[in-house]
Amino acid sequence: MDAVRPADPRFVAARQAATWTSLLVAAQAMDVVTTAVDSARGTVESMAMSALLLNGGGLALLLGAKLLLAVAAAASLALAALRIRQGVTASRITFRFALIAVQAATIGLVWVSLSNVALLSSL
Repeated sequence: MDAVRPADPRFVAARQAATWTSLLVAAQAMDVVTTAVDSARGTVESMAMSALLLNGGGLALLLGAKLLLAVAAAASLALAALRIRQGVTASRITFRFALIAVQAATIGLVWVSLSNVALLSSL
């Protein structure tokens, strides 16, 4: 009988990093789209930094900044995933911390996008 080998922790970490980074990029794009539709309907951006980016360069600058943030999050997750080694607790803790931060940001962005849609439906 063959023994079941546990999955390589680096592979699992890389898969989680890729999944959550993809979800973060999708949430960023969804936020930009709902912001654009809201702006077209005459609403004002309430988040100070987003309003500054929209006033300074429009939607292209806002999308660029959001994608740069997603790339930075992806890089931190990827570097943390590469550092995971069997038996090294610090690298696993670092990866978990970075993953939880990306998960929280993604869920927050989805919440903001849903509230933007609710705002659109109330107009």
